[in-house]
Amino acid sequence: MGAARLIAANSATTTLWLALLSTSAIGQEAAPQPAMTATDEVIVRGRTLAALRVEIERAEDAVYERFNVLNGDDELDIRCTAEPPLGTRIPVRECLPRFAVRAEGRASGELVNGLQGSAYGGDPQAHLTQLAQKSRELTEAMRRLAREDDELLRRLTQLVGLKQALEAGRVQKQDER
Repeated sequence: MGAARLIAANSATTTLWLALLSTSAIGQEAAPQPAMTATDEVIVRGRTLAALRVEIERAEDAVYERFNVLNGDDELDIRCTAEPPLGTRIPVRECLPRFAVRAEGRASGELVNGLQGSAYGGDPQAHLTQLAQKSRELTEAMRRLAREDDELLRRLTQLVGLKQALEAGRVQKQDER
């Protein structure tokens, strides 16, 4: 996994958490928070960790689908793929914004050119700077849209609840050992 992919993957994941957790702290005082209803609750009794992971995947898809519809910048659209890493047949799910996928492609092309003796191997620092800027834009767009759109906020809340339930299940499983 390249540096661009690592930064972007971490950025997309933490953006979700930041957007949800900071909506009340960022100018949300004037707008009331949507009330939690019975349909927003996440009940985990009797669910296996594998079942929770499937629900998390579906919830992530729902969040990204809504975010992609709402945001006006196609470069910020987040897409998920499941591909096996080199040396294995087990697919790994990865959700990345379009700008990160494109940045990785450019960096890979420049690396190949450099290895083949091209005079221009690219400027890794410039790529990282651009990636960091786009990551900040993604974070701000997610925060803004979570404040403005109750449906996105509801989906984010559900996703966070599922992730918390998964973590609690992991801790409980560790304690039982």
